[in-house]
Amino acid sequence: MEFMEVHARYIMRLRKKLEYKERKQSYRRGVFSESESVRWLNHAVEKIWPICIERIVSQKILLPIIPWFLDKYKPWTAKKAVVQHLYLGRNAPLFTGMRVLHQSPDDDHLVMELGMNFLTADDMNAVLAVKLRKRLGFGMWAKLHITGMHVEIKVKIGVKFLRQWPFLSRLRLCFVELPYFQMTVKPIFNHGLDVTEVPGISSWLDKLLSLAFEQTLVEPNMLVVDVLKFASPQPENWFTVNENRPRAHAKVEVVEAADMKPSDSNG
Repeated sequence: MEFMEVHARYIMRLRKKLEYKERKQSYRRGVFSESESVRWLNHAVEKIWPICIERIVSQKILLPIIPWFLDKYKPWTAKKAVVQHLYLGRNAPLFTGMRVLHQSPDDDHLVMELGMNFLTADDMNAVLAVKLRKRLGFGMWAKLHITGMHVEIKVKIGVKFLRQWPFLSRLRLCFVELPYFQMTVKPIFNHGLDVTEVPGISSWLDKLLSLAFEQTLVEPNMLVVDVLKFASPQPENWFTVNENRPRAHAKVEVVEAADMKPSDSNG
């Protein structure tokens, strides 16, 4: 009888130990699974996007930056190009991946890679005004209406921290590879002129983004944000674009590979 009681207590302790280990492993799987996914981030951004993030991105970040690219890459037919209105729509960007890089080539305290897919809703609304040169359009302004946009990017972000507010000193951003970009553009007619048919304008917007991205924002080029200036009451000159021309190009073709070590989070 005593032997049976001892055996029963042993079985009970063993069962509890196994249940504890199973719960612990289940918890660890859940933690690792959620930490590797970005569902939590997408859910948060989706809720906050229409409240404040869209306005911050479009009005505080993109509107000051876009004129730099328009001025640098405007076509010969345009004397000036300005963004008159920018609303990115109700759809928030979707983050497809996130990982921390453990080696920083410079003095960044933290380096991350983010994958993002941004497909705007049908309520996106942006107006780009182009002032044609006098010999083409008598110096008149013509407008383009951007009604849709699709962006797929992988961006690298370097962060340098501070010990006091705003706790971030600098952000450095660049594209890991040339992004995919498409947009829907319709002319807003001005005196019967379809500005998209003007020589140099028709293909300008398509070339603008690919050229601008490739020459100025794809690694090793980068956008550098001075967070202290950006957070000041009167933000001025808070970003610079560092264009680092590569010294050489190498084309590598992998013919065969075996026993490769997985480097991505998904294996």
